[in-house]
Amino acid sequence: MLLVIGRVRCGADQRERLLGLMQAMQDKSRLEEGCLRYGFFAAVEDPLTFVAVEEWADREALDRHFAQPHLREFATGLLELVSERPEVAIHEVSETNPFPGGV
Repeated sequence: MLLVIGRVRCGADQRERLLGLMQAMQDKSRLEEGCLRYGFFAAVEDPLTFVAVEEWADREALDRHFAQPHLREFATGLLELVSERPEVAIHEVSETNPFPGGV
């Protein structure tokens, strides 16, 4: 499994437009084969910062995602709305276990 974590920050005047862009990207990406989870979340400490969390079944699924037209459209729109350079990291996960204690 691959885990993709992204972080973006926008100006206050761009927040609503960014939310719309993220909603469309999230909805389309969740329909893709191999997408296990996909979501954007507001940072608790800063309502203008958002974190993306994506889980993909394998590298092939993520590569197909990177080739989707909606990703190119998202990237173009994102660069017009953010106030800082986006951060993205891809993590290869070999094993996942439940949290100890059953919480």
